[in-house]
Amino acid sequence: MRNLTNLPDLAVEQILVWADAHRRRTGDWPRAASGPIPEAPGETWQIVESALREGARGLEGGSSLARLLQQHRGLRNPKNLPPLSEKQIVAWAKAHRDRTGRRPSAQSGPILEAPGETWERVDTALRDGSRGLPKRSTLAQLLNDHGLKRPGACQDRPVP
Repeated sequence: MRNLTNLPDLAVEQILVWADAHRRRTGDWPRAASGPIPEAPGETWQIVESALREGARGLEGGSSLARLLQQHRGLRNPKNLPPLSEKQIVAWAKAHRDRTGRRPSAQSGPILEAPGETWERVDTALRDGSRGLPKRSTLAQLLNDHGLKRPGACQDRPVP
């Protein structure tokens, strides 16, 4: 029987080993709701999440399982996305155009120069004014404003 008042410390390195095993076993990274940790009888991902957040069991605190996996495994954390800049978006768009012959749209899929990013997410951030971007109408409008017109569009008049 586990003594709940005297649980062993947890180490980030051990949590990462368990997370890697979970990924190999299930194909997904663990979340707080992923249940028991087979490699650590008596432990659950919710217990690990709580310890990371609260700073219990030898951990620093103020973190989360998602943040830990973002920092150490490059996992995309939807609650902690990196900021974007218009300059970077335009550079990605120019690279996309050079590669494909077309400027990107919100439906153009992943951004090859930015693993984990998609044109749809960029368009959403522009519409919402999130991730450090000023609120704009659309990705299309940003690209128009920066001279990346649709192929065949007249450069003297706005694109409808």
